[in-house]
Formats: sequence, structure tokens, C-alpha cells
Amino acid sequence: MYIDNRHKLIWDCQKEIVKIYKSSDLINLAGLDREFILNDKNILQWYFDTIGNIKNKSSDFDFNRCFDDLVFCSDEIIYFTALLILYRPFLQNPIKDGYQFGDKMVYPYSQTIEVSRFNMFVNILYEKVYNYWDRIGDLIGAFLPNLNPTKIYFTTVIDHLYRDFKNSENYIWLKNFRENEFKELNHKRKNVVHYELIGTAFKWDHALNATDKVKISNMVNEREKLPEYFKTHNDLTKIGFEKTIQLLTEFTDK
Repeated sequence: MYIDNRHKLIWDCQKEIVKIYKSSDLINLAGLDREFILNDKNILQWYFDTIGNIKNKSSDFDFNRCFDDLVFCSDEIIYFTALLILYRPFLQNPIKDGYQFGDKMVYPYSQTIEVSRFNMFVNILYEKVYNYWDRIGDLIGAFLPNLNPTKIYFTTVIDHLYRDFKNSENYIWLKNFRENEFKELNHKRKNVVHYELIGTAFKWDHALNATDKVKISNMVNEREKLPEYFKTHNDLTKIGFEKTIQLLTEFTDK
């Protein structure tokens, strides 16, 4: 039962989001049914069994809370990606709204509510994907007593493991991800956090090129690809989780 119309609106929106999850194959770490099954494996049991088998680990690190954070970060990633998909069909398109002005075509840009929200969700997603991998770094770092606690990040932890695990298939995957997809995403995240938000960048890049159809088309096309970009990153978070736990099982041999 709903308390009032606003409460009903919350659940109506949630039903629409779940439809997008299913139609776009957006699956979180815990699974949409919260059964914690990933590739036919119960990751809840796998996670705690693996940790329990490793003796040399930090006694101060809360592995329960870390797991909950990973699960919640994963939930956030698919939620905001679904919102991108929800808003994308309704984004104002400068190319479609182009008009003749004197001897030139002008391609106007309007920051509608749909555009503003879409940009907001993109900004958030760069941070949420980073948060997920930051927790992965914390998890691995809990087994590295010689690493300065203030220096524990996903990148520093992966780099620290090179000497002992450079031949591990699991490590090789994580190292390759760290140097490619993660590096690119983190570069964009830093721009959003420290320099310029997505909406601001689009607005001023458009203002400088409002009559250039090719450049505006490229900007619009890049914006259209963002839901798939983050959907791919969501898939990588799940692969990365498996690679991380498999890598941790190798710690017992070191």
C-alpha cells in the first residue's frame, strides 16, 4: 500500500527502472533477485570462504562492510546507467533543431531538464565506478601489511603486486584494466571532480562550434554512447570482482 501519491510515484519510477535493467541486461553484483549468484557461483560464500582461508590479513579491516560497499556501489552503477537510458530519447538535439541564419546553419543547444539530469547522472557515474574500484583496492590492500595505509588506492595496490604476481592470469587482467579502461575513466573522473562538469564542457564546446555541423554531430554522438560506455564498465566490475577473489586465493601460496 502507498502512503500517498508521492510514495506511489517512487515505486512507479522504480518499476520503470527495473524494466530498463531487464531490457538492457543491466545486472548488478548481487543480481536483480539478490541471490548473489554470478556465473553460477554464490559470491557471498565465495568471498568469505576466500578471506577465511588467508591467514596474513589486516585485523583492523572490516571485510563485511567492504563487501556491502562493493554491492551498493554496483547497485548505484546500474541505477544511474538506467537513468541515462531513461532520459536519452528525450535529449534536445542541436542537429535536429538546426536552422538557417543568414548564410549559415546554426545548431542551437538548450539545457532542458532532460539534458541537465542526463549530465548530472554522467557526472555521478564517473565517481561511482571509481568508488567501486577504490573498494577493490582497499580489499586487496588489507592483505598487504607493508603498504602504507595512506597510499592504498586501486592503482597503487595493483602496481605493488607486480613483482609477485606478474605471471598470474588474474593479476594480468587487473593490471591490463588498470592501465587501459580504468586509466581512461579516472582521467575523465578527475576532469569532472577537479576541473569541469560534463554539462559545462558540452555547453561551451557547443558555443565555440555552433555552426560546425561535423563537430556538433560528433559531440551529440559521443553523448549518445554514454549509456553503453557505463554499461560496459558495469560488466567490467563483475569480471573484476571474480578476478580479484581468484587473485586472493593465490595469496595463500605466497
